[in-house]
Amino acid sequence: MESLRGFLERYGEKGYIVLKAILEESQSPGRGPKPGDFSFRGLRARIASYGLEYNPSLLLARLEREYGVIETSFRSSNQHWWRIRDRRSVEKAVREYEGAEEEPLDPRVRVLRIQFWSLEPERLLKRLRRLSSLRSQTPRDRRAIREIAFEILPLLARFLEEAYNYEEQLEREIMLAEEILSEAEKALASPSQPKARLLGEDARIGGAREPV
Repeated sequence: MESLRGFLERYGEKGYIVLKAILEESQSPGRGPKPGDFSFRGLRARIASYGLEYNPSLLLARLEREYGVIETSFRSSNQHWWRIRDRRSVEKAVREYEGAEEEPLDPRVRVLRIQFWSLEPERLLKRLRRLSSLRSQTPRDRRAIREIAFEILPLLARFLEEAYNYEEQLEREIMLAEEILSEAEKALASPSQPKARLLGEDARIGGAREPV
């Protein structure tokens, strides 16, 4: 359920419209057996019936790959169908967004979530993964790592210090933040000094001490 709250926090009205359309489309009567709960074509038509012109493909991909709310049940060259994996959770998320079963979210949790996503964590993680995969880092790469270490990671650490007080509400954000820190350690570890220890010990190179 928390993942759907996070989805609605991130995508707001568009996320709500897509979830609502998914439910309504899945409940519409069809002619004969259907290969899933709803199709892309049917969903777009449902959204259009609200007076909106919106392509839901991006949010459908996020719902399937990141949130696990739906899964592909059939796909061909001109059709794509999905099955809803947890209908009750989707229904509850829609009702809460509409205010029917609203459970007030701690304002501090909302602020922390806004602060975290303002750091563009997914983009940051992708960048760090690229840097950590390099067999040889250029001075420009090292500067990029240094900028991340001094400008972004302190903000991430500050977020985590408070977020641990709200683990249930911020579970996904905490996991992503910890993954970013882990990837930053890998990016900072030079391939030529595999024994250098990070975050807790100084790296010793040729008898000299190099601050992390």
